[in-house]
Amino acid sequence: MNVYEAITKRRSIRRFKDKAVPIEALEKCIDAARLAPSGRNQQVCKYIVVNDAKVLPGVFENIGGSAKLPPDKGGPRPEQSPKAYTIVLINKKLEGDANRRRITLYDAGMAAENIILTALEQGLGCCPILMFNEGDLKLILEIPDDYDIALVIAMGYPDESPTADVFKDSTNIYVDEKNLRHVPKRKLADIIHRNGF
Repeated sequence: MNVYEAITKRRSIRRFKDKAVPIEALEKCIDAARLAPSGRNQQVCKYIVVNDAKVLPGVFENIGGSAKLPPDKGGPRPEQSPKAYTIVLINKKLEGDANRRRITLYDAGMAAENIILTALEQGLGCCPILMFNEGDLKLILEIPDDYDIALVIAMGYPDESPTADVFKDSTNIYVDEKNLRHVPKRKLADIIHRNGF
């Protein structure tokens, strides 16, 4: 699979098989993350990978968004919850100036995409999550005060195959009667301008 194929196949996964994710697969994802572009090469991100069955429920209880939808709305049944997480951290000491946060968030996003594409190559699905209880996650994962959480990425072997549909009237994601998630995407012609607006 080439990079463009991986990008076209990648969808956010919210339902996972009841199968453990090996630490080696997670470490490969982090190795890809460390090679992502970084403003002024500051490399302010660090990562926590979680695949311990005893720790997973505590993380799940402290995330929100579509990863927590009820099963009839496309969310996971209990056995379909994520089997791993990557927590993307911001080292505030390395970041230095709080005015740099905008650049830091771009860095975290580029690192996250490397994680997600490397996971896909290994047969894993991911769902990036921006809704989480930072205070409780920091307690559970013993994250020091000089770190902020930028992003949580839920991971595991996919137990669904969402489709990318052509945008018609709405970008709202929906689940059909067969429990298939549909993700409308705008057409290239609707978003591209050549040599000026």
